[in-house]
Amino acid sequence: MRPCVLFAARLARGALGAGVLLAACGSPAHPAVDAAVDAGPCWPLSATPGGQVEVGTGDLTFEPLPATLDIITSSVQSDPFVLVHARIHDLPPGNPQDILDPHNPKTKITLVVNGLTFPIGVDCPASRGYVAVPGMPGVFDMDQAIHVGFFDTPLDQVSGMQARITVEVVGSDGHYAKDEKLATLMAPP
Repeated sequence: MRPCVLFAARLARGALGAGVLLAACGSPAHPAVDAAVDAGPCWPLSATPGGQVEVGTGDLTFEPLPATLDIITSSVQSDPFVLVHARIHDLPPGNPQDILDPHNPKTKITLVVNGLTFPIGVDCPASRGYVAVPGMPGVFDMDQAIHVGFFDTPLDQVSGMQARITVEVVGSDGHYAKDEKLATLMAPP
């Protein structure tokens, strides 16, 4: 096992963490990508406005973002999380079968809870491919939702609070799209 993959596997606190860390490692299948890795900031990326993105929820299937978003607790993930999904229009979809494909859109998700002074989520974009939406030409959904974890934040500090959820996407064509919605977070009883 490559040292970066072993390190990422040990540090990951969930599926998203592993995916983001592994995507940052590069792969033998994409040596050109490995050689081009820049150690500089991962966001913002150079881009011009174009295309469109919608923020939503749903695990495998995109759903419009409701006014209330449930916080999920699970024995398979160490921290509570919400599901954030994205749908793009008129941006290149990339390859949903390969998170290391350099043609994948770069998707950045930020969740900021009113009253708290820090964003919950990851600072760098995920390299995720999107899949075609049947019957909707030029429209693609992320292959699956990103789990945005709350780590050790007490749920009583976020339950009932309004969250600003932002999805930003940069396509391999250099176009950038952004969507932002508000939702009230609800912890399980």
